[in-house]
Amino acid sequence: MARTKAKIGDHILFQRKDQIIEGIVEIVRENSVIIEISQDAAQELGYETNKTVVKHSNYVVKKATA
Repeated sequence: MARTKAKIGDHILFQRKDQIIEGIVEIVRENSVIIEISQDAAQELGYETNKTVVKHSNYVVKKATA
């Protein structure tokens, strides 16, 4: 069973603009996480950077770190 709150290094999945995106958690905040996504995904979404913020309730943990 997946944790509801990710930790640094976890791989998470979230939906943005009708796409499922995978990213790696870099920073955990009280209400959200800051993640790094692939450069290709960032370009598809029209982002200037490959970092984004995702609210805890808007992702699932795909691969948890030990």
